[in-house]
Order: sequence, then C-alpha cells, then structure tokens
Amino acid sequence: MVLCLVFIAALGLYRYFKTESGRVFLLDAGVDSRYAYVQRDVEQRIVKALRRYGVMGKHLRIESENRVETGGAVTVIRAETAPDASLVQINAAISKTVRAIGGRVRSCREGKDGTIITMEIGTRRALTHRCVIKKGSEREHRAGAERRPERVVAICVDDFGFFNNALVNEFLELDIPLTIAVIPGLKHSEKICLAAAEAGKDILCHLPMEAEKEGWDSGEIPLIRVSMKPAEIEKALAKALETVPGAIGINNHMGSLATADRALMKTVLRLCRERGLFFFDSVTTSHSVVREVAKGLGTSTAANDMLVDGGDGDTRENMRKLLSIAARRGSAIGIVHVKSRTLDDLRWMIDEARKEGIDFLTISQMIKRNNLAPAEGGRL
Repeated sequence: MVLCLVFIAALGLYRYFKTESGRVFLLDAGVDSRYAYVQRDVEQRIVKALRRYGVMGKHLRIESENRVETGGAVTVIRAETAPDASLVQINAAISKTVRAIGGRVRSCREGKDGTIITMEIGTRRALTHRCVIKKGSEREHRAGAERRPERVVAICVDDFGFFNNALVNEFLELDIPLTIAVIPGLKHSEKICLAAAEAGKDILCHLPMEAEKEGWDSGEIPLIRVSMKPAEIEKALAKALETVPGAIGINNHMGSLATADRALMKTVLRLCRERGLFFFDSVTTSHSVVREVAKGLGTSTAANDMLVDGGDGDTRENMRKLLSIAARRGSAIGIVHVKSRTLDDLRWMIDEARKEGIDFLTISQMIKRNNLAPAEGGRL
C-alpha cells in the first residue's frame, strides 16, 4: 500500500513537472536546465496576448540579448501596436497570462509621453524576457502595410488517429493556426477531431488513396482505388467522413496513383464541392491532375510545397526553405507528421517565423484570402 501511494505521488509529480507551471517551479528551485523551456512557455504566452491586441508578425521582432541570466540569454520582444491600442490593457493581459503559470512581471516602466512601456518578465528567480511595446502612428502603420506585403505560411500535420496521448495534446496546444489531418476509421480518430475542434484547429480527413506502389490499407475505411466506380468512391468517402467529425476538407494519404487519375479525381473533387469541402493535394506525385480537374469543377483546392520532416534534408533546414518560399512568394504550405522531434522543430520554426515577420494561417484561411501561389511540390 505504501509503495503504491509513493508510486502514485511520484507519477503525479512527474506529470506536474512536465507542465508549464511545473517547469517554472523547477527553475525557481534552482534547476537551471529548465530555463530554455520556461523561456519558450513564457514567450508563447506573451506573443499570444499581443496577437489578441492586433500585433502580428510584421510589427513584432524577437531577438536574443547579450546579457546572460540564469541558464541562458534574455530574449527581447519589440512590438508595435495600433495607434488606438491601450498599453494598460496589454500590460494587464500579459501579466495575467504569465502569472497563470507561476511567472511574473518583474518590472514595468512607462515612457513620459505614454506611448511606450518596457516590461521585464520571468520568474521569481530568473529574467527571461524584456518587452518593449510602443504605439505606432497611423501614418507609420499605413506605410508599413504598403512596404511589407503579407507573408504567410501554413502547416498541415498528417497522420493523427493512431494514438491519443500527451504528444497529440501538445500539437493541439501550439499557439498558431494549424491544420491537422486525421486518418479516418482509426481507434482515436473521432476523439482527436473533437479535441482539435475545441482547440480551434482546422481538421482534414486524411483519406487513404491508392499509391503507385502497393501501400497501407486502413481496412475498415476502403482505400480509394483507381479501379473503383463513382458509387463505390462516394460510399467510401461518406463512411470516412463519418469518423472524422468537423472535417472542412480532405487531403490524400499516399495517393500517387489516385491523384494522377483524371476520372477518379473528377469524382472525388465533385463530391468535395457538393459537400462544401476543399481538397488539399499532398503532391505525392509530379503527375497530379488535382489542380487542373478542380479548376474545371470549381472545387476549392490548395497544394503542398514541401514535405518538411521526411525524405531529403534535415527538418530544420527544410523549415528554413519553407520560410524562404513564403518570403519570396508571399505564401507557402508544408506537411509534417505527429512526431516528438517534429514538435520540437516546429516550435523552433514558430520562433524563426516571428523573427522574420512571417505569420501562420490555416490552409482554409489561405484559400479564403486567395493567398495561394502554384505549389513547388513535396513528395511523400
């Protein structure tokens, strides 16, 4: 009995120390190795608060300061708000969200003219951030909008449904607009869709489709094959969508043979249009006819630019390339998968995008804004 109680208590402590509040506690207790994790947690909360007051990527700059505190360099966040924003309200919002995890605003100084505040933020023991928040002038905001066209990137996370654990929750908790693709008919498909909807993420039905080389078949949800008749495709699609509640679009899982077949894609894209869904082409083949067929049918589509965490190249290097595409073209879309290493890399990418003034959108937001360029392609 005693050993059981000790084990339960130890497990509870272990889980607590994995939370934001637990990491702050450990840092204040002298565990300097938690500094980088706490800094990341605090930064995400600060940026989220700033976004609620209209501070987007082009008015946000994040950089490291040479001064080194406990465990690492202090991060400086420089933000420019709209002319009519309330710095008092922004201060209160940042203070509240940081306190929620055990952090604190260590100091806050207001400029003489009331148009700028400087906040030092961290924990009881460590300074993690210095925030300089100022009001912009109406003319500066208009000029800035004219000088810097919108630059956006969308990330689709594939292959949800096989498991439902802490890793899934951490992806859903990411503070960016995110599109998740759930394979239909798996044990956890429906539960993950409900959790994703609650987290405000876009949901796609990650529909298994026939590949050039024989691939995985989900079993209960039939693989969409070139040999199928339109009625069979419609039945399989309807069954798949029943297990992915809240899906607003479809993207192909595998599908290098299927997406190159004009007759099959005409049926799939017609069904998407009739159901009010868009189709996101994973671009598993250079012979895809999705864009061409969709144009003739009037179905909304988007296409993948890069498979980020698989195939050729290092994941972070691929993320840099994707951001470069967004900077050059104005928009880019990439695919990643539900993997622990990818989650860490994606957090790194979020920081890099903010430094470069690139914002995140969901794929559906890109389609609605017509902020799409011809895909550069990324094979799976």
